[in-house]
Amino acid sequence: AGSLVKHEAYKPSQEGIVIYFTAQSGDLENELGRVEGAGGTVLQPKKSIGKHGFIALIVDTEGNKVALHSIQ
Repeated sequence: AGSLVKHEAYKPSQEGIVIYFTAQSGDLENELGRVEGAGGTVLQPKKSIGKHGFIALIVDTEGNKVALHSIQ
């Protein structure tokens, strides 16, 4: 669950906390393949974190750094 909030005082940033989203397809390559076409940027390609799966970092179209996680 989650929500989106728009507020005049909020400025998108790549600094601060990083929110991790689970790749719904189960494989980050699927989601990463859509990032640039949607106007985002891949900061860190798919990277193994050992037995816990894989992560990647992206910047969304508003300038927020977001992390993705998958088991594959």
